[in-house]
Amino acid sequence: MGESRRVAVSALLTIGAFVWLGVVPLMFVNGALRAYDIGLGPGNPAAASSTFTWASWLGAGIPVVGVVVAVTTRRRGWARFYGVGVVVVAVVAAFRWAETHPVPPPPPEPTRCVEHSGGDSDCP
Repeated sequence: MGESRRVAVSALLTIGAFVWLGVVPLMFVNGALRAYDIGLGPGNPAAASSTFTWASWLGAGIPVVGVVVAVTTRRRGWARFYGVGVVVVAVVAAFRWAETHPVPPPPPEPTRCVEHSGGDSDCP
């Protein structure tokens, strides 16, 4: 029973790595081709939206699940591999968040004359 479990976990981790490194990038490329009219007919961002959504969920979820499975089954190599994947996903997510949440502009300068106590005033 223990040997079959070990083989199943190894197969799961290997398939997860293949999907994360191979299939997810292809899904992003497919979505870009659909959205931006690069050889697949007229561009349709709405049709590509589901592809991008699935690719994003798989791209973020597979490394997290991989780390959990690798750590609970005490596989250090896989834990490092998927841990690096989690770091990559976190960096990409941070940059994406920064792009979509710009820093608010500074408050505008006063547009009317403001009197200050002491000294001369430039106000009319």
